[in-house]
Amino acid sequence: METPIKDGGSTPKRHSRHVSYNRASLTRKSTKGPLEIDDPLSELRPPTSAKDATEATKTALPFSPAIPSTFFPSASLTALEDPVKDFSYLLRPEIYHSLPQADVPTPFRTSHNAPTPETTLPALLSSGHFRPAASLAAALLTGSPSPTAPADIFSLLYVRLACLTLINATSFAAQEVKALEDLSSPFYRHSVRNVHLVPWELRVLAVRLQGIGYGDTRRGVMGYYDLAKDARSELGKAKIQEEKKLWKGRLRDLGVRVASSLVEMGDLAAAGRHLNSLLSTAKGIGDDRLLRGRLGLLYLKIGNLTAAKEYIDPHAETSAEHPYSTTISPLLSMAQGDYSSAVTQLIAIKERSASPDPLVLQNLAVCLIYTGRLVEARPLLESLVSEGHSFPSLIFNLSTIYELCTEKSRGLKMDLIGKLADREGTSIGWESLNADLKL
Repeated sequence: METPIKDGGSTPKRHSRHVSYNRASLTRKSTKGPLEIDDPLSELRPPTSAKDATEATKTALPFSPAIPSTFFPSASLTALEDPVKDFSYLLRPEIYHSLPQADVPTPFRTSHNAPTPETTLPALLSSGHFRPAASLAAALLTGSPSPTAPADIFSLLYVRLACLTLINATSFAAQEVKALEDLSSPFYRHSVRNVHLVPWELRVLAVRLQGIGYGDTRRGVMGYYDLAKDARSELGKAKIQEEKKLWKGRLRDLGVRVASSLVEMGDLAAAGRHLNSLLSTAKGIGDDRLLRGRLGLLYLKIGNLTAAKEYIDPHAETSAEHPYSTTISPLLSMAQGDYSSAVTQLIAIKERSASPDPLVLQNLAVCLIYTGRLVEARPLLESLVSEGHSFPSLIFNLSTIYELCTEKSRGLKMDLIGKLADREGTSIGWESLNADLKL
């Protein structure tokens, strides 16, 4: 097992090249964009939100008791096994890093709710113990007996990489995903049926991680375009409506991921133009509400408040039917520095709902902080924790309030850690990191 690679350290040790098993790199061809075919994309469904995507990653895990061989809904992998292909090169122990525990607060490591070594992988995932799940997935990949079926190998590898991403260990995932090399190679296609053997979900995740691992975000953008070419091909072959709907949704998702990569590259103007091009394809079927929300938030990030107002201001003509406008319109007031107006808007949203969105309540608490109303902001965030919420920004903001309220904030933070560690795990996640608590 290699020593974990730390950011800013020396150049990581390269894995020695092993037998290639007749793998050959596929020469990259020029491709059209994900949305440059009109007819198949004229009735696109709205893309899955980031929150929904995270929930799906954490919960949609119908694993078998021992090895999660049926994780992916995208294909029946057992039917795609190819006896000619040998994927044992993915089982080498030196690929996978040991995970440090120093960034996990002690109460989480000693809690009675911490998983035991006998806990199965499905149980770890369903209870939000993603760090032990990542370690167990690597152990199953490299242990004895090791999996031999592609379905088992790719399923475990996806669990490993996804869990590393969820515990903020993306740097490790970006190094480990390099073992897959070029997923567009003919080696990863069935030797007879020419069907890709790697599940779609793993291919999409690998594109971003390989871009990070090789320090080339543009590689990720091109990878998404390659996937879009395959998706368009599968869409053309689809016979039944459900399958067509699936591939249309994947095309739209890839388009949004391209915009996300452009934002990561810092090219916000290009990201805006790209999202606008996606939005234009939805004309005739009503506003694509999620895209409009993303565009509004992107323009807020750029600082173009006039453009942002067009998409998120509930009084603007083009966004009057936008159901998320009233939810995110307070962000426009916040961007203009008018926190008092934002407080008024958020309180109105809170009172209209029997169970307000936790993010709305958190934004209200943040605005209360900026208006000097710490006494009101603190119980608001503490109530969210009491209700079982523990997402990183909530814990970070509550820790900030503790620092503003008293010089002995460490004691309050430790009490908060104790409350979090005493909770039973959920599929949303269990442990918090020292960085979340500003320790």
